[in-house]
Amino acid sequence: MSSLSVQRAAAKARSALGEGFASCFYDRVESALGVEVIVVPLSEDGYSLTLGGHKVIVVAATEHWYRSNFTLAHELGHFLVEGASSLGGQEAEDMANAFAADLLMPVERVGSVDWGRATAATVAQLCWELGVSTQALEVRLRYLRVTPGDEARSALAASTAALLRNSLASSVASPAEVSARVQYSARRRFPERVVTGLRRAVADGKAPQASLCWVLGLPSQEERDDDDEAVDPHGLDRNQAHEALATLRKHDRHVRPDGLRPDRQRPVGEAKTTWDAAP
Repeated sequence: MSSLSVQRAAAKARSALGEGFASCFYDRVESALGVEVIVVPLSEDGYSLTLGGHKVIVVAATEHWYRSNFTLAHELGHFLVEGASSLGGQEAEDMANAFAADLLMPVERVGSVDWGRATAATVAQLCWELGVSTQALEVRLRYLRVTPGDEARSALAASTAALLRNSLASSVASPAEVSARVQYSARRRFPERVVTGLRRAVADGKAPQASLCWVLGLPSQEERDDDDEAVDPHGLDRNQAHEALATLRKHDRHVRPDGLRPDRQRPVGEAKTTWDAAP
């Protein structure tokens, strides 16, 4: 897999996504790239699969929007880079990380900064604009062999939340805009196609109400009746997530008989999406 093919795929995706996609990444991915995005509590960062012929990326709900952005970009690499399906193991993960870095932190934009004189405010603005963490940006600079000045280096060593809180100018993003991005990343999300189909199935008596409650993040009637036996909706592992999504598959008329098929049989914990490993 050549670095040039990865860069070309990232550039094509970035062009399709349009300016400012970091603030509404999920929506842009669906509308511009035709990949559906599901956001639910998970015990890992995310993964991709095929659900009834539809390309789907499942991302962990988190307040750390920069983390979910890198996860989504990483998983897009597995779908969008030509020849990606022929890769396996660490080679596939390295390719996806390279794609994510090129998509979110293009060389032209990162290279336009005078890093020797860059201030904490400059770093904060760039992290916000690109939708990445300080850690991912620091790794990207090392990969590009860019040496930041003392103030920028100190800013990159800080946590993303702390840097934005202390150094992001209100003219760049208000506290309300930061909160909106946090909520966007943390909110449970399913494609409209799935929600609409499931609502119809529930109304027709073909699907249990509990399935719709799970999608909407609401307790089922059984959970409301007996809180002691309620299932904790947070921290699903991949098998639990597959189980829950398989319930939806049964009531999705667009799904093929083979149902859920992970595109990569990657064991949980093995070379999972590394949002801070941007090349």
